[in-house]
Amino acid sequence: MKFPVRLGWKPIFYKAIVPALRRLGRQRCDLALGMLGRAVSLWPARGRGHRRALSDASLSLRAGWPESTRRDLARNVSRFAARDCPLDGTTDAEALARFTFSGWEHLQAAIDAGRGVILVGCHFGAYLSGLHGIMRRGVPIRLLAQRPSHVSGYLQARLDDAEGPHPQSGFFLRRHMPAGEGAEKLLKARAALRDGLAVYFCGDVPWPSSHARPGRFLGRDLRFQAAWADLAAITGAAVLPVFAHHEPGGRYAVQIDPPFPPDPVTAVPRYLERLEREILARPDEAVAYLSWPCYRAAARDVATRRVLLMQPV
Repeated sequence: MKFPVRLGWKPIFYKAIVPALRRLGRQRCDLALGMLGRAVSLWPARGRGHRRALSDASLSLRAGWPESTRRDLARNVSRFAARDCPLDGTTDAEALARFTFSGWEHLQAAIDAGRGVILVGCHFGAYLSGLHGIMRRGVPIRLLAQRPSHVSGYLQARLDDAEGPHPQSGFFLRRHMPAGEGAEKLLKARAALRDGLAVYFCGDVPWPSSHARPGRFLGRDLRFQAAWADLAAITGAAVLPVFAHHEPGGRYAVQIDPPFPPDPVTAVPRYLERLEREILARPDEAVAYLSWPCYRAAARDVATRRVLLMQPV
């Protein structure tokens, strides 16, 4: 017998589990998500995968992480998967009460300058919740990125918003776009920056296009999406790296770095070095880099080469 729809964990997780846990309240929801992540890691294959991933990343970064890192990583797996959905159904005041912002003065100064702001995010930690929090504070943001799925109702509404200048629907990227379509979106981003908006990019995405530049990440040389660096050089907009972490009790910490040097030649390698410092300091928040196939392949390649060449780490 064939079923018309392929069942998987995502409909159950996002439509049933997360809403049920959210009704428990902020702290209990967060505790339950952590327990769920630990329970999933008890599956032998998953546990071995976490151990290998941390070992490979440790080789690349020359890290000395303790054994407790694996438990911390496991707890964050479900928090990471929940994205910003634990914030669903909250008012602005209720949502913002769960955030601690560091470096907001850098973003405010860039907005006040009126030349637009380029926010460079990544898939580290509570990245979508961090974006959610920045939007809740009223910053006009357009995402020049692939459209995220399984997000809160608030963020979904912002992504669907077609009102006003520079509607978000014209900014979403696709993996394989014709050259003309990519150029059109860059022109849209340039116009938004000229009107003083913030444009959000992901700086950690391997990207097969003419707007990619070489960089080294977790020991592997790849080409990364670099339109943000080119636009910064053209427009003079400030470039601000943004990082977000999960904090105990369902809270979030958002770090906004000072303006980043916009030199297109060096911007990508320097940004990746900055991201690796975050991973080194908080490996438990590096769920994407320790589990997603594109990054895991990179780590395995590096580990294999070092073993074969007997290079010291």
